[in-house]
Formats: sequence, C-alpha cells, structure tokens
Amino acid sequence: MSVLVIFNPISGAGRARLIAERVQAEAIARGVEIDLLPTRPGAAAPWLRGPLEGRNALVVVGGDGAIRLAAPEASRAGVPIVHCPAGNENLFARDHGMTADPAAVAATLVEGRVHRIDLARARVTGRPDEVVVLMASFGFDAEVVHDLSGVRTGAVSNLSYLRPSLRQFRAFDPPRMKVEVDGRSVADGIRGLAMVANSRQYAGRIDLARRARADDGLLDLVILPCEGRWQLPGWLLRARLGLHLRDSRLIYATGKKIDLEFDPARRWQVDGDPPDQPAPVRSITFEIEPGVLPVLTPSGFQAG
Repeated sequence: MSVLVIFNPISGAGRARLIAERVQAEAIARGVEIDLLPTRPGAAAPWLRGPLEGRNALVVVGGDGAIRLAAPEASRAGVPIVHCPAGNENLFARDHGMTADPAAVAATLVEGRVHRIDLARARVTGRPDEVVVLMASFGFDAEVVHDLSGVRTGAVSNLSYLRPSLRQFRAFDPPRMKVEVDGRSVADGIRGLAMVANSRQYAGRIDLARRARADDGLLDLVILPCEGRWQLPGWLLRARLGLHLRDSRLIYATGKKIDLEFDPARRWQVDGDPPDQPAPVRSITFEIEPGVLPVLTPSGFQAG
C-alpha cells in the first residue's frame, strides 16, 4: 500500500508537520509505504498531480482549506482521501468521523472503507470554476471571512473571528437576492443570508443545512430572511439550537443546480475561506457532481 501525506505548514500553528510525521510512523509500523509532502500556496494544486499518481490513499493534514485544495486532484486520480484535522473547525473530518489521532489515521488506511461523495462547482461568467466541498455562503459570515483574511498573518482560532465579527455586524447590510433551484424560483427580491451546502456541518455547530448529505447527489439551499442586522442574532441562536428549521420564514430547498443573483454584487466564502477569485459576484451558479470524490472512512463509520 502506497500513501501520500500532505500537510499545511501553517495549520494548527505549525502542528501539522509534527502530526504528519506521527501519522507516517504509525503507518510504517503497519507496513504501509508512506511519503510526506508540504502543501504549496495557490488556487490550484498541480504540484500534487505527479506525487499522487499510483497512490492508494491521500492523507490531508490541515484544515478544510487544505481538503478543498486537494479534492480536485484526488477526484481526478480516483485516490481516496483521509482528513487528519489540524485546522480550526475541521468540518470535513467531523462529517466523516475522522480524528487527528495518528494511530486512528493509520488504522483507517489499513481497515477503512471507500465512500464516494459529491463535489460542487461554482461558476461565474468570465472566471475559472471554483470547487466546493462543504458549503458556500453569502452575507454576514462571508464578510467576516473576507475581513479576517485581510488581516490574518498565520494560523487562526475561534477568538480570531471576534473583531472581524464585531466590525462586520456594525456594517452588515443583508444582500438582496433572486434565487432559482433547478429552474424554479424560490426567492425574488428577498434580503437575508444564503447558503449552498453539500454538508450539514458548519462553524460553531451553527448547522444551517442540517438536512444536507455529501452523498445524495443534491445541494441544499438555505435562506434566512433578514431585513437588517438586528434580526441576525435571533437566527443564529435558533440555528445553534436547531430550531430554525421550524421557522415559517426560512427558505429551504434542494436541487442539482442553484442560480443566485445579487443587487448589488456581493462577496462570498467557500469552505470557510474567500474563493480563489475573491471579487464580488452579481450572479453565480452552483452545480453538483455526484460521487466524484472517494473518501476513506474509518471502519464502522456510518454516513448520514
């Protein structure tokens, strides 16, 4: 068995390299051939293509951003991916029952089962497609992500989001949007927060798309209608308690293709980071790609 481990040098305040070395040691003890490779900055990962050829699995030590970086190449090569979480929220690992315990990662390499999940493509006219592994959103959280990205100098923690959140709350103006799901209008002129999800997981356990599954061939759309910033705390509290799905104002829909239009153009975030092309968008389309990413899940893990 031949495995490649990639690690984000800045994830977990530099802990990723140490975790990767421990995974390597545990895997070698189980007879696994394993190599380490640091990730490189940039929107694409051509540096991964050659080292990934002929591998039986790819271990990603880092956060959700590292998973998004590696997913297109793992999908292309048909190499199952394992997340060894070393980031802030680690939503992908949470969704697939994975931990940062090196012994558990090594056991998954030997005993795990391959489970195929969906990816999504975000398309904006005149720009390269963006891969979406977990979710994309528009509104308050997207503005916070961009704010933090503009000031961060290294690894982040939950505390890092405090000042950007306060700044963006004071300035928050909910976007006005028009939304279609599989060609059917679900919102026209409504203001609020919008999320397109391929996973039910979200930061701080504020899981807006609680019905979403990564393997159902569908995207979940969630819109929290919001005319002003003072409605935002109530929505977030209800979402944290799982009560937002009972609110008659909530818009929730599923489909294979979701089109959004904004007036004026708005910034968005993908998998907890600014997109590769960070300029605001006026219109954007999300389409699902069913079952294109193989994931090596721990023995006994049940999806759903």
